[in-house]
Amino acid sequence: MRAVTWVLMLLPLILVVGAVLLMARGIRRSPARGSAGYDVAAGTGVWFARVRTPGTFSGGWGQLRVYDGQVSFTPDGARSPAWSMPANQLRVQRPSSMATTFHAELPQLGEVTIEPSTSKLARWRSAGSWAGSSYRTTQDVVTILQGWGARQSSSG
Repeated sequence: MRAVTWVLMLLPLILVVGAVLLMARGIRRSPARGSAGYDVAAGTGVWFARVRTPGTFSGGWGQLRVYDGQVSFTPDGARSPAWSMPANQLRVQRPSSMATTFHAELPQLGEVTIEPSTSKLARWRSAGSWAGSSYRTTQDVVTILQGWGARQSSSG
């Protein structure tokens, strides 16, 4: 009888711990909104980014997100992405070795220039001099996108 009482007392605790572990596992796979970070091996990431469309100088600021093969850009202050699509619908141009931007062709927007950064300070600095903006970060973003099926762009 004592064993049954102990099991009944511990069962809720075991269930709560199990639920917390499952939620933590899911959170680890999806980068948190509002923060930046990426994992090339897992093919996921969130970056602070400026996305410029042809004919605009300053571009839009926000977060670029790649998760489970889906790419999206959410402008600052927006509740939902301005655009979202499977990565395999993109064409990307691998940047030169020292570039902090890359070009991508999106079906609904055409060619855009993307400058990713791992620092939130990025939006208050001039292009190319952002804290956290580096050619390594830019190369890693393109590698992640190509890992999800983004094709190499022929434009230069």
